[in-house]
Amino acid sequence: MFKIIQNILRDKEVSVVFQPIFDITNKSIVGYEALSRGPVYSPYYTPDVLFKSATNCGLLSELEILCRDTAIKQFAKLKLEGKLFLNISPLVLLDKAHPQGETIKLVERAGLDCQQIVIELSEKYPFPNAQTLSLALAKYRQFGFDVAIDDLGAGYSGLKMWSQLRPDIVKVDRYFVDNCHLDSFKRKFLKAIFELAHSAEAKVIVEGIECFEEYELLRQLGMRYAQGFYLSKPCAEPLRFYPQWLEQDSLYLQHNV
Repeated sequence: MFKIIQNILRDKEVSVVFQPIFDITNKSIVGYEALSRGPVYSPYYTPDVLFKSATNCGLLSELEILCRDTAIKQFAKLKLEGKLFLNISPLVLLDKAHPQGETIKLVERAGLDCQQIVIELSEKYPFPNAQTLSLALAKYRQFGFDVAIDDLGAGYSGLKMWSQLRPDIVKVDRYFVDNCHLDSFKRKFLKAIFELAHSAEAKVIVEGIECFEEYELLRQLGMRYAQGFYLSKPCAEPLRFYPQWLEQDSLYLQHNV
């Protein structure tokens, strides 16, 4: 496995797809999440396998830098508008061997601005000491990066980390979106998240929306920022415009209830 990951890094065998994030209030695209992929037709194509393998081999830092570089260059090449959302493991931020300031260099080389970048920390991975992590994130914020907590609700410490890190953005875990129109508890949880975010002056992005019924309920609960297969799948050449059929679907439902 170690040799395989080394070869992937050496040959830069990673690619990136982008999934748009929509502002359903202003009917616009506010940014794109970059999703890395390994070599096609290999077990390492899926990100979970690729990153877990790199972590086990002690090569997570090297893989993350390669993926960031690939995503930033491609985002700039495609001239995509809005912000670029980059997934970063909290463990890498605190790795003493991880090069400091590397993301800033990559952004500047691509002709972008740090204010265009959002650092996403996933709650699926174990969060280190919150105070230490806050200090690490403070360095990013000094240069204009926004900070997001991804997969909120996937672990046990989500609300605690929200309170301690005070992210600019929170992204709700897919679990609470799945069939939320059929689950009263999920509806209450989502409504509470929207209310908390308003009090904390944080934006909420609801990801993993896969059907109209989920989308419509979330819209009624107060969702503004939406992401998911229902709106647009991740793609190497992503959607660049707001899908007008979303409004048509909503109007059709209202007139046929």
